[in-house]
Amino acid sequence: MSEARKGAPKIALNMSMVKTIMWDKGPDYTFERVKAAGLSYFELSQVDMTDAFIDQVLEASAKHGVTVMSTSLNYKPLFGPNAKGFDIERDLDRIIEANKRLGVTYVRDSLIPRICIHSEEGYYKAAEDLNHYGKLLKEQGLKLYYHNHHFEFEKFNGKTGFELLVENTDPELVGFEIDVHWIQRAGHDPVKWIERLSGREDMVHLKDYRICFPDGEPSQEIFHREQCIQFAEIGEGNLDMKAIIEASVKGGAIYLPIEQDQTYGLDPFDCIRTSVKNIRDMGFGEYL
Repeated sequence: MSEARKGAPKIALNMSMVKTIMWDKGPDYTFERVKAAGLSYFELSQVDMTDAFIDQVLEASAKHGVTVMSTSLNYKPLFGPNAKGFDIERDLDRIIEANKRLGVTYVRDSLIPRICIHSEEGYYKAAEDLNHYGKLLKEQGLKLYYHNHHFEFEKFNGKTGFELLVENTDPELVGFEIDVHWIQRAGHDPVKWIERLSGREDMVHLKDYRICFPDGEPSQEIFHREQCIQFAEIGEGNLDMKAIIEASVKGGAIYLPIEQDQTYGLDPFDCIRTSVKNIRDMGFGEYL
């Protein structure tokens, strides 16, 4: 089973953080290293879900005593048709088959089509499509979740695109996987969004937000661009991660995947260990 007990969420890892290692060395090596770093629940992302790969995941999961808790898909990929992973329009049957083989309930989509992101009408269309695919997945015992970034917080007639998605998707068909870093980068309060989406967010992405001015001669261009913002290990940035985790638990989250889009030359396994240590030091060791 991929679901943890309600009230006892599990800290997990979004495997995009070690995707190149997964590509090069496979699930056996990668799962062993991540478990040694302190995590046993994994969210598969940015991998090609071939039958052979799924076989390797199943074998490695059993060998190392770890659990795959969610998988990822693309919905008219924002970055083109060659993105790694499933395309829900093309691969619906494969998505269902793969998740059933893995014993996974949660399927996450982290981008909407480029054509949808520039208008209010586009977000209404995206919500309609998410409801459609959510219904198809629900009929097979799966649940679709949408993972936010920052671009969804562009406003149209006083409402953000993300609000339009939330208000126009059916809670029975579409959940949300809040990414707290991207909420912060969009100028919103992660805790308030976690509270607002209570009951619709079985998963919350833990990703810290660090300010780090680049080395070298400062320039006005660098000062005004996002180069001062970094993805950070949990507890090493400026977000109130303790309040975020507490709000997630109160809201009924089942999994709290750690994600760090870049590690800036550091070994990703060292970054995982830092996040795990800091989470334990915050008093959340029971969730590891």
